[in-house]
Amino acid sequence: MYGSSRISRTFLTVHQAGGRPLEVIQGAQFSWRFRPHFHAGDEIVQLLAGRARLRLPTACREIAEGDTVVVPAGMVHRFEPLDDKGWAFASEFVLRPGNTPLAGSPDAQAGDGLAKQATMMLAGRHSLQTDVDSIARDCAVSAGHLARAFRRATGTSLHNFHVLLAVHKAKARLREGAPLIEAALDGGFYDQAHLTREFVRTFGMTPGTFRSAWMAR
Repeated sequence: MYGSSRISRTFLTVHQAGGRPLEVIQGAQFSWRFRPHFHAGDEIVQLLAGRARLRLPTACREIAEGDTVVVPAGMVHRFEPLDDKGWAFASEFVLRPGNTPLAGSPDAQAGDGLAKQATMMLAGRHSLQTDVDSIARDCAVSAGHLARAFRRATGTSLHNFHVLLAVHKAKARLREGAPLIEAALDGGFYDQAHLTREFVRTFGMTPGTFRSAWMAR
């Protein structure tokens, strides 16, 4: 998706389902390549066209047009195209009470005390300066040991996970109707442009598109 002369974006709509908000993200057929990420709620993905590879922390599977898969809340995952034709999809997310970035984060299900300790430190940071060495010292382990243990428990790196936490914080503010710059700074991003870059890498849409969908529901 990145570096292509054709800019492609996903499309978001927000509905009510059983008295709860339902986010639906759709993407036309394209060679989508999202960063490894997680969601606070379960993701129900239907492949509408093409083929894709779903990468999970401990498994990898191929899915094709007509297939539906469920990615549990908090599980780090990534979809990739299997050929240059790409794939089209529709993903549904039902937001439930208590869905917060930290509660839905992958470490909560990993059972790894070191990963949880590092996650709490990342969540308390007000900027995106991850500083793995500093976190490792506070955890009384080497930076290399921490990095390996964290990836083993969560399926991603400390810095990528840190960015994901910040993106989810910004999303929560955008759902409330906060201005883009305010959501960016509250999430820990340097500025609005920084949030936009990371948001598009994660979800294939701009934070403005996300906010507009919530304001229009």
